[in-house]
Amino acid sequence: MFIAHTKIQKDNKIAKEKLRDHLINCRRYSEEYGTELGLSHITGIAALVHDLGKYRSSFQEYLENAIKNPDQSVRGSVDHSTFGGMFIRSQLKEFKLADDQQILLKLLCEILENSIFSHHNTNGLKDYLDVRGEMPFLKRISRFEEDKDKQKELNQISNIFFEEVISKKKFLDYLGIALHEFTNFYSKIESEKAEEQFKTIYFLAQFIYSCVLDADRTDTACFEFTMSPLKHDSQKIFKTYYQTLLNQVNKMNSGEMGRKTINQYRAKMSDDCDIFAEKKDGIYTLSMPTGGGKTLSSLRYALKHAVLKKQKRIIYVLPFITIIEQNANVLREKLNGDKKDSTNILEFHSNVSTDLKKHESEQIDLLDLSEENWDEPIIVTTMVQFLNAIYGSGTQNRRRFHNLCNSVIVFDEVQKVPIKCISMFNQAVNFLKDYGACSVVLCTATQPALSHLKNGLHIDEDHEIVRGLQERVNQFKRVRFHDCTEKDGVANRLNVKDAAHMIFEQSEHSKSILGIFNTIDCVKNIYKETQSLIKKNSDIRIYYLSTQMCPSHRQETIKKINNDLCMHRKVICLSTPLIEAGVDVSFECVFRSLCGLDSIVQAAGRCNRNSEMKWGDVYIVLMADEVENISMLEDVNRGKKIVERYLRSGIDPNDFLTPEVVRKYFVDFLGDCQSKGQTEYLTTDYGRQVSLSQCTVGSEFIRNILQNGDDEIRSKLQETLQHSSSETIARHFEVIENNTTSVIVPYHYGKKIISELNGDINDTKEIYKLLKAAQPFMINVFESTFRKINDNNGVVAIRPDRFAASNKVIYALRENFYDDKNLGLVVEGNQKISECVF
Repeated sequence: MFIAHTKIQKDNKIAKEKLRDHLINCRRYSEEYGTELGLSHITGIAALVHDLGKYRSSFQEYLENAIKNPDQSVRGSVDHSTFGGMFIRSQLKEFKLADDQQILLKLLCEILENSIFSHHNTNGLKDYLDVRGEMPFLKRISRFEEDKDKQKELNQISNIFFEEVISKKKFLDYLGIALHEFTNFYSKIESEKAEEQFKTIYFLAQFIYSCVLDADRTDTACFEFTMSPLKHDSQKIFKTYYQTLLNQVNKMNSGEMGRKTINQYRAKMSDDCDIFAEKKDGIYTLSMPTGGGKTLSSLRYALKHAVLKKQKRIIYVLPFITIIEQNANVLREKLNGDKKDSTNILEFHSNVSTDLKKHESEQIDLLDLSEENWDEPIIVTTMVQFLNAIYGSGTQNRRRFHNLCNSVIVFDEVQKVPIKCISMFNQAVNFLKDYGACSVVLCTATQPALSHLKNGLHIDEDHEIVRGLQERVNQFKRVRFHDCTEKDGVANRLNVKDAAHMIFEQSEHSKSILGIFNTIDCVKNIYKETQSLIKKNSDIRIYYLSTQMCPSHRQETIKKINNDLCMHRKVICLSTPLIEAGVDVSFECVFRSLCGLDSIVQAAGRCNRNSEMKWGDVYIVLMADEVENISMLEDVNRGKKIVERYLRSGIDPNDFLTPEVVRKYFVDFLGDCQSKGQTEYLTTDYGRQVSLSQCTVGSEFIRNILQNGDDEIRSKLQETLQHSSSETIARHFEVIENNTTSVIVPYHYGKKIISELNGDINDTKEIYKLLKAAQPFMINVFESTFRKINDNNGVVAIRPDRFAASNKVIYALRENFYDDKNLGLVVEGNQKISECVF
């Protein structure tokens, strides 16, 4: 019997999965995934042979030895992934076609080979061409072809494969259908320019690769955890949810609430979304004013459109974790009737585990298998995770890409796409719309000019969902702006005490005050100073919000704030910008530290949100540089300078909400970014500057070789049709510039999760459940902060012995480094906080 995987059962007996079963199961899963784009046989055949190399006697001996002597087993010491790719190459040689078809055959062969070669490569598909002029994909083929023993071994295992899995005739017939599918797909892009064709082929290859990865991990997880993959009837679910939502909307629009003028305006925009859902797939804009109810309105569009177009998934992509928490709560409550009922709705913040090192690994570990593959009908996630599914390193990221296809994707606060990622975002979204069977909605009150850039977004001509947008903006004007950045013609720079006193004095006139500042340190210092001022006035309740609090902690805090606001208590909340986008709160007064126009508009959306009074007040303040250091926050700094220039040139801040000023701001902002090449994701690879957005085609590297390379290198360019550099992208791609590490924190139930993971639990199903349950109790810590905590002995690796053979680690924070009352993470630690669970 040939083995694919083994596991130790509860009774300490060894369970084995047959290799034949694994290959057939993977083909079935991968075929299902590929159906979304009409490529079921292409994805199926890649999955069918991906582990062909495990038929090698050396690999079977390796597995047996791993069972007997697990401590002596060296991961990745026996290659198996090369054999499946070379097998595809040998079989395709049997097809004799016309020249034009032969080119397509070669192109398909490259895609299939690379998907199989790379199915354990943490950096994704092999580079066809890199900045050095080397061709890693071609090198892998050459090394194999130079090894006569491996070629002989390939012949042997090919015969076993044809005997045990599928006959050669049936295999070649299947391969022929795969070629036909590829020919049909290529016919859609053959009229495009060559560069655009290869850009599309790049994303097509990522789709196929993703299907293989997910099929492999899904079947392995089913074996490891003794379970079956979940099946969802998305159409039935969406039809039920659509009717449920309509009932909710009708209920909200009736009675006393429905008679309120602002709710009538919201109802009209919601109806616009329902009508617009009948249009074809496209890239559309939903430019609702802040407080317009875009979460439920966009959901109404998404559910109806998904039903009409038979799409399998609705994906909400948001810039901040806080918005995920609130939007997921809204979706769960409206669709499932309970904020805590996550049936059919996945709230995904980050991967549970952290890579220790990057390299090719020939084994899949428990942590890989426990990561989500986004197969739920409704996904709520971050822009970081969305982009990582397409470009990031780690097979746990790339396996999700295929689940982005055949979906309605809603980008909430789309203006927050990181500047360096704009071109790459545009390329990916264009593919998803043009070839990935997706409809895309760009939601924000401040629409960025993404279609006007060099690598622009393919936004549809009739793209605005809200009819009569200018009239709607006027209807939602409910705040007055006050420019406090200048005094007597001189910049009015505030220190911590100035800001705290200004906020405290305003509490004499306003019952509820929100202060938003650009950095965590600034917020924390003003919070502490304000807290000291109100000690003598105990009827004021003060709150702090930042990303150093885990999602569950923030949710509880926001819940307390909203409760106090509803009870008309005196409230002061000091927050980082996480509160200003999508968090449904309404304060009488807002203080906003000077920043970009989009953030100021979003901050204003937290003021007098439901027209509780005639006018709310928004004060724009300027903090001293030493108090709020944003020198490393380039985008914030750029936006701040543009708005400061507007204020000094006489633009009235009360015009900041108008579409004209918003459009002017983004033309200025993105124009400046593009002129400096900052929308292209520039980095350095092997000492040379590289544009990652160009790596999807490789044209930049080709030009360099043609100009500077020798004849031998130039001739090698002809040996592959593709020249993209997926590995180069994965090695460098990070949505957030500073590396962050995910850490489970001891907040409420998080304590129990840490304790149980750190205990003697060995049941894989229970570990899987605990890792999933850990999401709301995690924070992402920047590298420099993580080092400080680690130096203070504040973070530990959970049971490293359990994952000794893994490339990953799960971190947990010690209890005295987390303030579960107010601040969350305490970098220096606090001995006054209760004893640790370790």
